[in-house]
Amino acid sequence: MTLPSKSKNKAPSRFIDCKNCSMQAICQPIGSEDQSIDLSNNYLTKRIEISAEQNASQHLNQAAGAKLFEQAKPLTAIFAVCSGTFKLTQKNEEGIEKVIGFRFPGELIAEDALFLESYNYSAVALGDNSVCEVFVEKLSACSKLAPQLQLNLIRLLTKQSYQQQCNSQALVGKKSAESLLAAFLLNICQRSAKHSGNSAKLSLTISRHDIACFLGMRRETLSRLLSKLQQEQLIKISGKQLSLLAIDTLRQLANN
Repeated sequence: MTLPSKSKNKAPSRFIDCKNCSMQAICQPIGSEDQSIDLSNNYLTKRIEISAEQNASQHLNQAAGAKLFEQAKPLTAIFAVCSGTFKLTQKNEEGIEKVIGFRFPGELIAEDALFLESYNYSAVALGDNSVCEVFVEKLSACSKLAPQLQLNLIRLLTKQSYQQQCNSQALVGKKSAESLLAAFLLNICQRSAKHSGNSAKLSLTISRHDIACFLGMRRETLSRLLSKLQQEQLIKISGKQLSLLAIDTLRQLANN
């Protein structure tokens, strides 16, 4: 896997604080305050920068991003997002690709591959991103030397599973496309708040095409609903900046 480097002329990314990152459990020293050991240098590479180039297709408004890994490839590492956004895509047996999720700073990518031993989807960078990379084979070797590290990994995976379940529950069972979109906007703003510190604003690097694909609606339907929410002054979209102007009303709409 080759990860492109960011241009030296670009401003440095604002990384998520380690204390807000899901990977914290296995990248911090283990042991007590009086006696601790840091094994992370053996299996962890921090803040790898990844750049995505813009697709020439303005009609689709997609980012032809750098792939962190590809579906069905053997597992080598799991990742935590340090900055930026990733979309997760999955191809079915007919070769049709669908967007199945997004990952924001502080969230893990490919943790399910620890069971499958291969990647269940592809992860694509949207914009200029960075990740911390944990090499699974080296982590496993260190876990045999330090059982506490293995326990921390189990806790990490359990927490990630719970968080992903909550994210899924936030979107399932919605009665209308409008309630589904409202729930989605609330969800991504809440998740990105670990990085931005603001649950009402978000730098939206996800294209409308990808959002529509993920939510299972036509792009025209998505654009119409976004315009409706803006006309009703529930949200504001200015360039790539999304602001939630009436969170309580959006919550009521999401629960309808």
